[in-house]
This record gives sequence, structure tokens and C-alpha cells, in this order.
Amino acid sequence: MGGKTSLLKKLILLLFVCMLPVVIFSQTGFDNPTRALYIFDLARYIDFGPGFKDSSSFKIGVLLGDYELIDEMMKLAKTRTRIQDKPVRIAGFKNLESLTHCQVLYVNKNAGFDLKKIKEKIAGQQTMLITEGYEFRESMINFIVVEGKPRFDINEEYIKNEGMSVPESLLLTAIKTKEDWENLYELASKEIEVQKETIRQQLETIEAQRIEIMRQKNLLDSLDHEITIKEKELKEKQKILNTQLSQISRQQGEISAQRQLIIQQQKEVQTQKDTLAAQKAKIDTQLALINQQLSKIEEQEGKIKIQLQTLEKQRLVIYFVIVALILVGVLAYFIFRAYKIKKEANIALEEKNRLIMAQKDEIERQRDIAAAQRDQIAYQKKHITDSIMYAKRIQAALIPSLELFSDKLEHFVLYKPLAIVSGDFYWVSTKDNLQVIIAADCTGHGVPGAFMSMLGVALLNEIVNEKNIFMPDQILNRLREEVIKSLKQVPDEESVKDGMDAAVCTIDFNNHVLYYAGANCPLYLIRGTELIHYRADKMPVAIHYKMQPFTLNTIELQKGDAFYIFSDGYADQFGGPAQKKFMTGKLKETLLEIASKPMLEQGEILDRIFEEWKGDNPQVDDVTLIGVRYN
Repeated sequence: MGGKTSLLKKLILLLFVCMLPVVIFSQTGFDNPTRALYIFDLARYIDFGPGFKDSSSFKIGVLLGDYELIDEMMKLAKTRTRIQDKPVRIAGFKNLESLTHCQVLYVNKNAGFDLKKIKEKIAGQQTMLITEGYEFRESMINFIVVEGKPRFDINEEYIKNEGMSVPESLLLTAIKTKEDWENLYELASKEIEVQKETIRQQLETIEAQRIEIMRQKNLLDSLDHEITIKEKELKEKQKILNTQLSQISRQQGEISAQRQLIIQQQKEVQTQKDTLAAQKAKIDTQLALINQQLSKIEEQEGKIKIQLQTLEKQRLVIYFVIVALILVGVLAYFIFRAYKIKKEANIALEEKNRLIMAQKDEIERQRDIAAAQRDQIAYQKKHITDSIMYAKRIQAALIPSLELFSDKLEHFVLYKPLAIVSGDFYWVSTKDNLQVIIAADCTGHGVPGAFMSMLGVALLNEIVNEKNIFMPDQILNRLREEVIKSLKQVPDEESVKDGMDAAVCTIDFNNHVLYYAGANCPLYLIRGTELIHYRADKMPVAIHYKMQPFTLNTIELQKGDAFYIFSDGYADQFGGPAQKKFMTGKLKETLLEIASKPMLEQGEILDRIFEEWKGDNPQVDDVTLIGVRYN
């Protein structure tokens, strides 16, 4: 049963192949629909070997020479969607480098590809190479045209070497020998010569027709040019005529409108004349009435003047009598009042004399007491002043000398206590290549602030000089711990906590680095014409609701950089024309203006500006401002 089925398939294939040229190709040779149909039909009967069953699709590739063939194959693939039970895919390749594996590859010699390189590219891939226009047996299947009909030759040996096979029925319809090929080639050559002669004759006829067409075209172009010129002239004349007609029509309309307007205006003028005549008659009547009324009014005015003169005389008499009575009454009142006041004054004077004598005795007694108190207060003031002055000497002795500033640093220190002693202080220390500079503002001023500043100086001596802590954030963290410990501060107390604000700077001369940390005291760095504001942490060196570690800022220093640290006393000073605070914005502007000057001169300028701003106002707080230039 299996043998009969196989034989039946072979007979059907043979019949199909034999009938294919007769049924389909009434035209001469191959065209794109013919090529596409041949490729699809041949692909159905090729055995691609055992590896074909693993393919997910049946891919037909074309090395591009004619894009219309790709379009034709895409159209055919829409109706023949499967070959050998696999979905059909059509691919075009512009060159050999882009060529990928496919089951069938079509190449036309006119595309100019090297057949040898194509064979090397597809060797061992079980790809059926179908060509057109190449020599006998150069590819697996080669399309040729014999007597105007599509034919093909098959290189069975090449196909077998690539691991594929074609059925015997397909081989029967192919050109098998070299002699057949040469005979067919000779027939094809003769046909080509005949076609060449036919084409030559057709070209001669076409050339003659082209010359006649050009002659007629030139004649038509000449006539068309003349017609165009005449059309333009007619159009210009038509435009002029249309313009004149439109102007005449417009003028006629304007004349008609003006005529109507004149008639209407004449009617309005006549109406206005009638109205004016009626109004004039009314006015004349009214003027007569007015003249009669004016004469009556003049008579009444004469009578009224006589009556007014009589009334005026009577009014003057009445006024005189009233004024006389009023003067008499006022005089009597003042005489009585003066008598009463004099009597009361005598009584009050006697009482005041007695009171004055008593007050004089009390004043003399109070004067003696005040003199004694004055002497005691003067003594106490001198004693307190002497104590505060001694405290000032102690505070000055505790604050490090400005000589501790390195020679590498040009600097100034503006230090202005509010009272004799200050709640502000500055502190300097040097070790090896490190320089520590601190400006601090303690809670309060005067004697209480001085006590806090002395505590701060003592703690800094211990933290920096004894325990060798030089990083600003670590200094502030340790100083806060010691302040809380020394003042026995408790977190749950609601009262204001004693402590201090501070700006701490450490300069590393070896690495040209400035380290900065601040507790409510910022740092301004001026580099060239730019001021950079390094902000401080918003928490004091004391117990606080916010107890986070202080932030360390690392700044790469350059030659000529200037930086400034300060308390809030300078910016908070009241003064100026409007009696307002100096403010940090104005301080920044001032520092930028004087940044190029030597540091000592900057300190003098800042001191002068502060005093001029303060004027007659009292100083409101201690002032500390330190400026340093890195050279």
C-alpha cells in the first residue's frame, strides 16, 4: 500500500512538471510571477535532509537584484502560506555579509554576485541554490529559456554532496547533458539574433516616430506660446474693462446715494425752519411775560428796601441794649468771683505755708539721708568697678594671645565688649601644622557672660591643648558635653539654658585645608569676588532639644582666600538713618567691598563703620569679628 502511494505521488509530480509550462506560461521566458511560482513549486519536492524537521519555518531568500521579485513572492506567500508543512518566510539580502541560513536561495546573474563566494557561504547548510543565467551545472538548479519557454537544469551531484536530493520525476523534466545544453544554447542564440534584428527595426521606427513627434511638439509649442500671449492680452483688456465697469457702477451708486441724501437733508432743513419759527413765537410771548414780571419785581424791591432800612435801625438799637446788659452782668460776675477767689486763696496760702514748712524739714532730713547713701553708693561703685576691672584683667589673661596666630596668616580681631568684661571671647591654639581659631558668644554679657567665657576658655584648653582634639566638630561635641556636665544642665528644665554659640576653624597648612564646624555661628569665605556662606548647625553648645553631632565642613584653601567668623553683636547693632539693625546682608556687602585690603586695615574700617552706624545709640551686645587671609 505504501509503494502504491509513493508511485502515485511520483506520477502526479511528473504530470505537474510536464504540464506547468503549457498551462502557465503563454508569455515568452521568465518573468517575476513565473520565477516566484517555479521557486515555490520546486521547493515542495526537495528533500532537505534530516535536519530540516527541526526548522521552525521554511525560509526562501533572494540575493537582491530585482526588488519586484521580492514583492511577487510576498504576494504568493499570502496564498501559499506553508511549504512542506512549515510556514513560509521571504527574505531579501543586499550582500553576502547579511546572508543568513535559508532553505532556498535564489540568485540572478544580472545582480552581479560571485557564484563561487555564494557556494562557499552556504556550504554545509542544506540550502537549495536556485540561479538564473549561469552556465550549465554551475549551481544546483539553474533557470534557462528555450524557444520562449521556461526550463531548468539540475546538478544532481552537487545537490547530493550538500546532503539533499530531488525526486526522479523532477530530474526527467530537466536538461541532463552538455549536448542538450549546447543545442539549447545555439537555439537560444539564434532566437536572440532574430530578436536583436527585430529590436533594431523597432528602434529605427521609434526614432523616426520620435523625430516626427518632436517636430509636431515644436509646432504645438509655438502655437501654444502665441495663444498664451493673446490670452494674456485679452485678460489684461478684460481686467481694464472690468475695472472701468466697476468704477462706473460704483459712481452711479454713489450719485444715487448722494441724491437721496440731499433730498432727505432738504426735508430735514424745512422741518427745522418750521420748528425754529414756532419756537421764536413762543420765545417772544415768554419775553413779554418776563418783562411784565420784571417791572412788578422792581416795584416790590423798592418797597422792600424801605422796610429793610427801618428794620436795620431797630436791630441796631436792640443789639446795643443787649450788649450793654451783657457787659454789666459780666462785670458783676467777675467782681463777685474775684472776691471769692481772693478769700479762698488767702485760706489756701495759709495752709500751704504750714505745709511748706513741714516739707522743708522733711527735705532737709531726706537730703542728709541721700548724701549718706550717695557716699555709700560711690564707695560700692568704686569697689565693684575695681572688681570688674580686675575680672577684665583675669579674662584678658585667660584669652590666648594674638601672637599665637601663625606667620602664614594675615589677620585682624575686632573685639568690643558691651561692658567692661565680655560674654564673647576668641581662642587660638597652634600645634605642628595645625592652627585652631575660635570665636564664641556666651549666654548673657557683662559679668555673667564673662563667667561663661572663662569656663569656655578653660574647657578649650583642656580639650585641645591637653587631649589633642583638633577637628572642629569633635571640639564642639566635647565642649557641649563638658558645659552640660559643669553647669549640671537637665533636659527637662524649662528655663533658658546657659551655654554658648561658637565657630571653630582648624587650618591644616600641610594639606592646605580648612575644617569648620559651627554652633549658630556661620563662616564667610571670600575667594576673589565671590562670598561663600557656610552655614552653622542650629543648636548651641549647651543642652538643647536637638542634640545631634555637629557637622564638619572641609574646604580646600587657595592662596589669597579670606575667611571670617563672628558673633551676632555686629549685625544686631541698631543705628543708621532708620534706626534699624545692621543685619548680616549689609555685613556681607561690607566684607566684599574691603576684602582686597590688608587685614589690619579691614579691622580698622569695620570698627569705624560700626561706630558710625551706632552713632548716639547704646551698644546692644558684645562684638567679636575675626578675619584671616591664607597666604
